Amino acid sequence: MTEPMRQVKKGILDSVPIVIGYIPACITFGLVGKALSLSDLEVFLLSALVYAGASQFIAAKLMAAGTAALIILLLTLIINLRYFFISMSFSSRLNRKSRPFHKGLVGFGLTEEVYAVSMMSDKNRKDAGNHSLPYLLGLEVPPYAVTLISTYAGIMLAGYIPADFLPALNTSLYALLIALVIPQIRRNTRNLAICISAAVSSWLLQPLLGTATVVAAMIIGACVGGIFPAKEEEIRSEVM
Repeated sequence: MTEPMRQVKKGILDSVPIVIGYIPACITFGLVGKALSLSDLEVFLLSALVYAGASQFIAAKLMAAGTAALIILLLTLIINLRYFFISMSFSSRLNRKSRPFHKGLVGFGLTEEVYAVSMMSDKNRKDAGNHSLPYLLGLEVPPYAVTLISTYAGIMLAGYIPADFLPALNTSLYALLIALVIPQIRRNTRNLAICISAAVSSWLLQPLLGTATVVAAMIIGACVGGIFPAKEEEIRSEVM
């Protein structure tokens, strides 16, 4: 097996937890979209083109309410500003010699879960090296493919699953994020301070800022993280 194929295989294996978390969440989105009386194509394209979790749900609700397209775009932009910060952090792990097209391709598939898994991978945690394009494609393509398949499944299942089950189906994604974050908190005081400050600020600012709270909480968490000196730790436990 060639080295690029090994990298693709490694990325696919690392993507398994993300895929497991996306299946119920995306099925839920398909069900919610249909419950809001959106067309099959509208629901599917929101997953295929927006591909941003919470933004999809908000956009679907706004579309169902007849909100102007410009307002939907502006609100989605504000909510997705979090990806600006994620991309800035992630850029240090991407080979700088990569072509702009490849960077754009990787950027489109960069979600919070992909970011977390890639930053926790053994290659980054042991030698802080850059990820190869084959690895990143192997990590990003399966979750995106599952997103499309699961959304379609949710659309097809609409009318058969009671609305009361929707919140339960969507909790798996939160469980996945918690499972990815907790190991980093346990072994690093700096990460713990960042998470606590971001969570508390999000809770306190939600009544004031609404959808912009996520961005504000990320900025506050980043500022708190800057107070602590960066410290490289040797990771002895196995990763993923």
